[in-house]
Amino acid sequence: MIDSSDVRKININRIRTLMWRGGEFTKLSVAKATGFSVATSNTLLNELANTGEIIGEKRHLNGVGRGSIVYRINEQFESILCLRIDISSDEIRYLHCDILSMLGKQLFKETKQYNKLDEQTVIHTILELIEQYTNISCIIIGICGIVDEGVVYMSDIPELEGIPLEKKIASVTNVPLYIAYDCQFRVYGEYKRSGYSMETLSLVYAVKNVLPGTASVVENIILNGRNGFAGMTGYMSFDIDREELIKKVATNDAAKYVADSVIALITILNPNEIVYAGNVFDAKVLEEIRQICMKKLPERIIPSFRILENQATCYLDGMYYKAIEIKTEFPKRF
Repeated sequence: MIDSSDVRKININRIRTLMWRGGEFTKLSVAKATGFSVATSNTLLNELANTGEIIGEKRHLNGVGRGSIVYRINEQFESILCLRIDISSDEIRYLHCDILSMLGKQLFKETKQYNKLDEQTVIHTILELIEQYTNISCIIIGICGIVDEGVVYMSDIPELEGIPLEKKIASVTNVPLYIAYDCQFRVYGEYKRSGYSMETLSLVYAVKNVLPGTASVVENIILNGRNGFAGMTGYMSFDIDREELIKKVATNDAAKYVADSVIALITILNPNEIVYAGNVFDAKVLEEIRQICMKKLPERIIPSFRILENQATCYLDGMYYKAIEIKTEFPKRF
């Protein structure tokens, strides 16, 4: 049952969500945007200002009349650590590290390259960055595999397979943590960038020498499934085994095998749009996929296809928006 203190937290989170969009606000503009009374807006803004989360500055708006306090987010108050664990077609491991402000501004960026990337390397990197940036308030990790109850499975990086990564990280830091399948962040970032809210967007991701997969967002919700397995279409029942599928996707036969996943997505989710990411795809492959789909499905239900532009940006955006969502959800996850 929600009590008065819970209502207060929910209301403060509404103001946070508003102010994390950036810009400056007065108690009147906050009241107008949230539907709160001016008195309630003033009380909650004062509370946020007292903790240092926002900064208030008294100004004479338009140069006349009584002064008003103008508030903005204090970007020094807290930050988000984003780690993207990835593998290239030639099996080089990458650890992309970014620190973002609560407005999404990039404060730090670094990419490390490894022949082997185990959990100790990930943990060491996290501890180094937490020591350097003491205002990190949450950690978001994207990984090329699924995460079931904090354990990594079906990973493209063998040394992380079966590792209870969440538990191991939590044993060395109390900074709240969220880990998920990387394609979920990619599609979520593009969903937000596209301005969607009630639509369905699917992403198909395929890199040479790596098992392809998909991820989808339906009405602003990432489809995760019971074990985080939703979208792992590389495990569908093809007429070849997975090792052979990986080889085929790296050849001119890519469209034939990816199309099976696309047809499944269209049949089950009926998305508004499908975006494609990874070095397997170009305009020619997308047209081949469309032609295969048209032979098996009614043309009118086949959605628009396009290559996902700015793929790294979409990935990082997805992590940022997920962090914002988690930090303001109720009951609070962390």
